[in-house]
Amino acid sequence: MKVIYVFFVFVSLLIFTFGRSKPVKVFLVGDSTMSDKSPMSENPERGWGMVLPSFFNDNVIIENHARNGRSSRTFIEEGRWDFVINRVGKGDDVVLQFGHNDEVETRKSFTPLPEFKANFQRFVRDVKAKGANPILCTSVARRKFDSIGNLIDTHPNLSRSNSSGCKRNESADD
Repeated sequence: MKVIYVFFVFVSLLIFTFGRSKPVKVFLVGDSTMSDKSPMSENPERGWGMVLPSFFNDNVIIENHARNGRSSRTFIEEGRWDFVINRVGKGDDVVLQFGHNDEVETRKSFTPLPEFKANFQRFVRDVKAKGANPILCTSVARRKFDSIGNLIDTHPNLSRSNSSGCKRNESADD
């Protein structure tokens, strides 16, 4: 189901690029599952945001600001959110995906669920205040399986707090 949502979001982006006089700008904000990685010869790992530009032409400009090890809280505390939101303009799209580093209580990036929700509400309010479009994405699932091979939901609280998959133009209160 999540694949369908992601597919819908990216098809929507493609549709919105036709007939526009200026390029579509897409800002990616998130953690390692979205971030750019070192060259393939050094590391085969890829964040999905790293390969996303290969699906678009020059009518779509993608700025990937996702960083390994960041939670929604640390992204804000390090000033990364302020840097991104100051670059966002009217009509731009901002894809937001955090969770992996927010939920692990033993990590210094841990973010309690109420603060996680408040961070996303801030992201959405800030993006809408710029006249841009927030796109909320559920964290990519960790590869964890039960004894018979069924995927175990490793983000049950975060997934429910952000809805499922990717959604465009969410309310700050959702």
